[in-house]
Amino acid sequence: MALTMISRNPEVLLLLLALILGATDGNSIPTTMTITTPQGVFETRTDKVPSGATGTGTALSGAAGGVYDDVDTFVPFRSDSHDPFSWHLLKTVLQNETAAKNVIISPFSVKLVLALLAEAAGAGTQTQQELANTQTDIRSQNNVREFYRKTLNSFKKENQLHDTLSVRTKLFTDSFIETQQKFTATLKHFYDSEVEALDFANADASADAINAWANNITQGRLQQLVTPDNVRSSVMLLTNLIYFNGLWRRQFSSTFQGAFFRGKDAQSQSRAEYMEQTEYFYYTNSEKLKAQILRLPYKGKNSMFVLLPYAIDGIHDLVRNLENDELKGAQWAMEEVKVKVTLPKFHFDYQQNLKDTLRGLGVREIFEDTASLPGLTRGADVAGKVKVSNILQKAGINVNEKGTEAYAATVVEIENKFGGSTTIEEFNVNRPFVFFIEEESTGNILFAGKVHNPASQTY
Repeated sequence: MALTMISRNPEVLLLLLALILGATDGNSIPTTMTITTPQGVFETRTDKVPSGATGTGTALSGAAGGVYDDVDTFVPFRSDSHDPFSWHLLKTVLQNETAAKNVIISPFSVKLVLALLAEAAGAGTQTQQELANTQTDIRSQNNVREFYRKTLNSFKKENQLHDTLSVRTKLFTDSFIETQQKFTATLKHFYDSEVEALDFANADASADAINAWANNITQGRLQQLVTPDNVRSSVMLLTNLIYFNGLWRRQFSSTFQGAFFRGKDAQSQSRAEYMEQTEYFYYTNSEKLKAQILRLPYKGKNSMFVLLPYAIDGIHDLVRNLENDELKGAQWAMEEVKVKVTLPKFHFDYQQNLKDTLRGLGVREIFEDTASLPGLTRGADVAGKVKVSNILQKAGINVNEKGTEAYAATVVEIENKFGGSTTIEEFNVNRPFVFFIEEESTGNILFAGKVHNPASQTY
């Protein structure tokens, strides 16, 4: 589509959000939203309180001049509402996906792009309210801004110390589009975002420029975030990339080959490469979820939580019973005990269009001709005439003895309207399980998913 005749041809704004999470090598996950042109109330999180939990570590000097304490002082993040949107998002994706598929998404990536769209929504409109409802743990627009400003600054400091977590956001616009100055300033100050104009009429060159930017940030893990067709159908691309490369605080050593049980019959067995260690970890049992829950900390402020159903075929019941309050309650019930951990290595990619999922969660108006996003652009031809057409996310993860590597990217397309016990607990992950990776100083769920077959690496 030619984008030179604004008055006749529909303009399309494509917003992309890409996240990357990694361990030893680093991976990337892209989420893509498509926005097409048409004609909140939150509660502040409380900071994590100091912990008296045991652990060993080293005090490191921070780049900003402070001292970073690398002791593993785990206390679950405190919040009145505990971010139910992230868990509803994961649960909906898992229930709607084919049972045999491995799944990974980045709830934080999706929430961040929705927060950016909320900045452009018309005050008091249905569009603004629906977007605001996704930030269920924050009770005002100013608090949303401050939350993301502090969160992104925290991620920056973490990356300076451990080179593990990087978040970058950029708005690419067609050269003839003028963005609202207030929107641009808000993105830069609160969301650490940049704006760059490209000639979308030259779709191949623009796509190459965007992909080169994404490839550089993700250290080569994400080579194609957008296609020329994405550019041709858009007037703007909002992109967010998250890269995480986490090393286990306690690395695994021994590895072996063993059976992985995807069901009770012999045909449901597959081979997996396992890694094993016996150490002190935070652990609990949840009778409501009918699952064991284990926390595997990385160096720094991130941890992976593994939810292992009691029964070999218990993954469906676990997913059905996933509730935010129960998960937070289980985290608070965790005790540091000696655990023999047997965990399969796994490495896979996943992608999905989240449009229908978000509709089911109450985010509908941004996809309709009645969408109100006047804060994105200015000028009589395009101002207030955009809507979201798709939200796409690609993700991947690689877990091995040294740590975890994962990636995610989100793209939004916008177009014209037209411890202490001597008992050793057994945690043998030889059947399908759910996992999530949490940034524990802010409570953000960076990545979450399900492993049905650790040997599967395809979408």
